[in-house]
Amino acid sequence: MMEIKLLLGNEEKTYTAARPKGRAVRDAIKLARKMDPKNITEEVFDELVDFTVDVYGKQFTRDDVYDGLYADEMLQELTKTVSAIAGGTSKKLEVKND
Repeated sequence: MMEIKLLLGNEEKTYTAARPKGRAVRDAIKLARKMDPKNITEEVFDELVDFTVDVYGKQFTRDDVYDGLYADEMLQELTKTVSAIAGGTSKKLEVKND
């Protein structure tokens, strides 16, 4: 189960994502191809945030993510979401192929 913690106002809120559908895997793979941590563009960063909002069922907004995560944790938290979905699927495939 995936969780994200956002500091909204003076309160830390924890959100849980439901089990992702297949489209989330496709979108995660597509987004992972665009990511270059050393040279990430504003557009790709916005896509990462929007993807995270979608994965968590729009329980929060893009602005909530930008305002609710600390700068030094943001990229790591967003890529963790992409990796959990794309990587989680790969791990299940490896187990079934053994």
